[in-house]
Amino acid sequence: MDPMSSQLISKLKHKVVIVLRLLGLKSKLKKWPVLSLEETNRIKSSVRIIDTKTTLNTIREAIEKEKKGAYLRFGDGDINLMYGINDIYQQKDKSLSKEMKQAFLLSHGAIHKSLPIHSKQFGFEDGMNSKKHLLPDDLALKYISATHEFFVNEKVYSPVALHHLAIYDTNYCISFLKFLKSKNPIFVGNKDISPNIINKLFGKDTVGSPSINAFTEIDRIEADLEAILKANINAFRVVVIAMGCSGRVLQKRIIKKDYNVYLFDFGSLLDAFNGNQTRSWIKDASIENLQNILNEL
Repeated sequence: MDPMSSQLISKLKHKVVIVLRLLGLKSKLKKWPVLSLEETNRIKSSVRIIDTKTTLNTIREAIEKEKKGAYLRFGDGDINLMYGINDIYQQKDKSLSKEMKQAFLLSHGAIHKSLPIHSKQFGFEDGMNSKKHLLPDDLALKYISATHEFFVNEKVYSPVALHHLAIYDTNYCISFLKFLKSKNPIFVGNKDISPNIINKLFGKDTVGSPSINAFTEIDRIEADLEAILKANINAFRVVVIAMGCSGRVLQKRIIKKDYNVYLFDFGSLLDAFNGNQTRSWIKDASIENLQNILNEL
């Protein structure tokens, strides 16, 4: 089979899995670690997720003060890959598993790690429901149980801050996006996103990545990003990441090299702006509302 045909088949399989997930017919979770009853009760009593506005306000303050750091949006795919299980967008790889764990372990600098545990147990906001970011308590508990060792004495930030506020506080979302763009960010992400949208949101400094299995090109992506950073090595830069789970690995690599940057993981709001219904919450979002946000930038 020629490479073009193989790539086409891979993308078709990928789209089928997305549809199955949106219909609730394909489980996202595999076997993850299970805690003791004592540890489970401790987590239930001590863990609370940071609300969406506080999450973004904290990130904004770090960027304004030019602190080195990152906003890492961990999810089921990252957990699966860390434990050697395939993700919908990324095939498992031993090197990737090792580096994903290193990303979870990050703690030096302004590191803001997030996890999708919005629930009645750990905290949620008006407008969140089963189709938009609200998890059943038992599922949220599975997420934090599988990763609790990486959040000991650390806050759990919201991974859907921009997504939620794009629907329920548009003015705040617009203000934050304008702030990001004012920092002349470097965009590193999905090369299939419309260049007009990328330019509207971030500007012209870009590094493209594959829409799936981005880890196969991680070394090239890292080198391209470093070339931009080294062109003005002393300047503080904001780097916006949108390349799936492999993006967390890239964030980890750049943080470890001590570049003067803050790396912001953008997430599926970019898919929504591009008209791609890759998540269930996007199906319920107003296209007109999303377009109005872009028009304001």
